[in-house]
Amino acid sequence: MGVIENNVIEVSALSKSFHDGDLNVTVLNDVNLLLKARERIAIVGASGSGKSTLLQLLGGLDKPSQGEVVLCGNKLNNLADNVRGKLRNQHLGFIYQFHHLLPEFTALENVAMPLMVRNESVKKIQQQAKDILGRVGLKDRTQHKPSELSGGERQRVAIARALVTQPKVILADEPTGNLDSKTAAQVSDIMMELNNELDTAIVMVTHDMGLAETMDIVYELKDSVLTTS
Repeated sequence: MGVIENNVIEVSALSKSFHDGDLNVTVLNDVNLLLKARERIAIVGASGSGKSTLLQLLGGLDKPSQGEVVLCGNKLNNLADNVRGKLRNQHLGFIYQFHHLLPEFTALENVAMPLMVRNESVKKIQQQAKDILGRVGLKDRTQHKPSELSGGERQRVAIARALVTQPKVILADEPTGNLDSKTAAQVSDIMMELNNELDTAIVMVTHDMGLAETMDIVYELKDSVLTTS
């Protein structure tokens, strides 16, 4: 299936169930979703409703029980793990509630890591990492380790790391959930600015309805079903 109408992600009849002893727990049921280039969508819902599970399926980090995810024209379900990994590196950036930076490495080194698997020169990789750190306002913090950065700065490094590969889509799981309201607003503003500058689509899971309402479309996940909110 090719990319239709500039869709970067196409989800068809997606379902996910888990077995718990004799119980079969359905987390997602017949989910359908289209994400266009540059589009920003939010997914809201109660804790445990399956939002993070859906994000993992969109990113090819887990396989559905039924249905299909197509990323930039590539059907993820039946691909070998190494091929899925290459597609993730090429097309996706991930941002989580906790920054997951490696403590022994500098901001620059952390941001450069997604590029290290590519056959490019170290000089070019470092320049790309410096450029994106500059875009998130950390030009003077490239040599600082995570312990030397504030919470907001660490999350900005995480955003830079997600964007350094110039992905088609950012998958963000509660990206401001661990920040105070002022810092959260600053981080969300940076994400929106970069969405416009870099033409990167965003799928964001969030409990923050104020943040969700800044997106193009808000979906709600309730009773395993995804609907427009």
